[in-house]
Amino acid sequence: MAIAPGKTVTVKIVSPPTNEAARKTLIRICRKDPLIAKHDRRQHDKRPSFQTWRRGGRPWEHRMKTVSNVKLVAGQTYCVFGTVDVLRDLESVKRFVKLSAK
Repeated sequence: MAIAPGKTVTVKIVSPPTNEAARKTLIRICRKDPLIAKHDRRQHDKRPSFQTWRRGGRPWEHRMKTVSNVKLVAGQTYCVFGTVDVLRDLESVKRFVKLSAK
């Protein structure tokens, strides 16, 4: 890959991932997009993911599932900062994405 670390990388989804590992990797990478990260921070502040209340005299706990704002459909684009770990992960899913440096 010709993209050097330290550049902003535009990730365009060419086709949806066919295996679970690639799907998880792409979601993890695309959540680093500044707009997605801002949405996640706002969502975390607005709705905490851990709730505790009393039920039958005992504390009852509930952890809400995280819903990702990332959509892995063809044509969707995300901009992420190209650190070494991000570039290495993008190399493993390169058949599903098209990369370009800004």
